[in-house]
Amino acid sequence: MTQVRLQHLGFTALETDIYLALLRHGEMTGYAVAKEVGKVVANVYKALASLHQKGAVLQVQQDQKRYAAVPWRQLLDHEQQKFSQVLTELATELEALPVADEQEGVYQLKNPDQLFYDSLQLCREAQGLLLADIQPAVLPLLAPELIAAAARGVEVRVKIYEPADLPGVQLTLRANGKEVYGKNSGVSFKLVADGNHFVIALLSADLSRVIQAFKSRSALLNMSMFCGLTYELILTELKQSLAQNDLAASQQILANTAHLHPFSTENQVFNQFRQRYHQQHNDNTSTDHNLSQQPVDTGAKKP
Repeated sequence: MTQVRLQHLGFTALETDIYLALLRHGEMTGYAVAKEVGKVVANVYKALASLHQKGAVLQVQQDQKRYAAVPWRQLLDHEQQKFSQVLTELATELEALPVADEQEGVYQLKNPDQLFYDSLQLCREAQGLLLADIQPAVLPLLAPELIAAAARGVEVRVKIYEPADLPGVQLTLRANGKEVYGKNSGVSFKLVADGNHFVIALLSADLSRVIQAFKSRSALLNMSMFCGLTYELILTELKQSLAQNDLAASQQILANTAHLHPFSTENQVFNQFRQRYHQQHNDNTSTDHNLSQQPVDTGAKKP
């Protein structure tokens, strides 16, 4: 495995064998290295010259040329600095590229790392309203960013299935939650922020495989997802209060969540939806109007 990882640094298989041999045995002549790794002397000298150029090997100036490996910590520090520099330069170049319009696209996610990166990024970008439905296996992975969002003033409401402690987050605990999510061998979660960005996913029980997952910034789909989560959260709380014949608690739940209804309160989610499609409708109408004003060529000759 060490050989493979060294090759990720740009070493050839022969260079990897030579570097490890020098690490183990200390200073050696080129001939001794060739004998140790069982390769042709001429090829070994070429590889030593390449390693010297890469900063992985030192050449000891004596009557007979000898070679020594650069200490591995020094080598890794150098490679890390070099890679960081490449990433910095690449980021600068990519920033200059035009940004593609992803507003209406629906994207399928298949890689768990990418899925959780997008989910955490959604939480970081949330500005006003963040709703979620999260099963227990996923909650620890998302909890820090949910808490951070609440701490910076975002209203975060999460439906959970087992008791949890998320300071600042408004939690809705599903009754008999363990029995509910236990009916499915997979693990699912949903997130929607500001009517602007959603992620929905189903993963294997150990979270190593994405069974199905999607993300989108479509205002139409985000409106639908937001409304669905809103009413799911409200209904879950109402069912519990009404089961206890607690009318006052039920009325309080409705009062506390009235501002979440996009169309009746014209909240942030509604404004996102209206701005996206109202502006687009106006632009299209204006274009159609301008086209209708263009003179029509009938083919008739002017007198």
